[in-house]
Amino acid sequence: MKERPPGNTSGALACGLLCSVPAALPALLRVLPDGNVLLAAAALGGAVSLVVVPLGFWLRGALERGLPASDRALLAGTALSTLPLALFGGVLKSTTHHRPLGGATFAVAALCVLLLCIGLSFRFLGGISRGTLKPAWQNLFTLGCGLSLACALLLAGARATRPSLLDFLALLAAGVAAGVIKMPQWLLRLKLVLVLAAWVALLGCAGVSLRDPRLVRSLATQAPVSFAALSWLGVGS
Repeated sequence: MKERPPGNTSGALACGLLCSVPAALPALLRVLPDGNVLLAAAALGGAVSLVVVPLGFWLRGALERGLPASDRALLAGTALSTLPLALFGGVLKSTTHHRPLGGATFAVAALCVLLLCIGLSFRFLGGISRGTLKPAWQNLFTLGCGLSLACALLLAGARATRPSLLDFLALLAAGVAAGVIKMPQWLLRLKLVLVLAAWVALLGCAGVSLRDPRLVRSLATQAPVSFAALSWLGVGS
């Protein structure tokens, strides 16, 4: 496998951080009336970067590799997980009154469901037992992944969940943009250690900002998608 040049690595990470800024704006506009603008911006910027930076970095590498079977399986598994996660999120929201605890619970469940669906997708599409499955079964599985994503988007189109759908689509668009846009030369010249330090600093600021219980409550109710991302780090719960 061709090794990614250091400049491309730092540029890809920096591009993801930059694309995280517009992706955080929809949630930030909803949270602003309830809290400090700097604390909210730090929390949401860190939360969004946890999704956008890895997604953009992976997508750029996958496209450079020609999107092999393993990467297609990863995409299919992610799509397959959307419907069960949407259903679980709806049940959790209606039955859990402690929103921070609910966000942390959803984050753990999302990780487990995502790993399970990706593992299943690798079984069908990724070549773990390559050649043992008939193409018809692979096509049927791919169709099921697409239907899962379509049904999840339909469920999220309900009025009560439209803000969460908007946040999800903003994260997805930013991640795709970070993976496909052509990086300017000044991004490629950035030192990898500086980019990583900036990302760690942003996440540290996000963690510190969540010491404000008012902001935590606001994020849990107004920006549950981003709040769940922060819960992966064990903050805010």
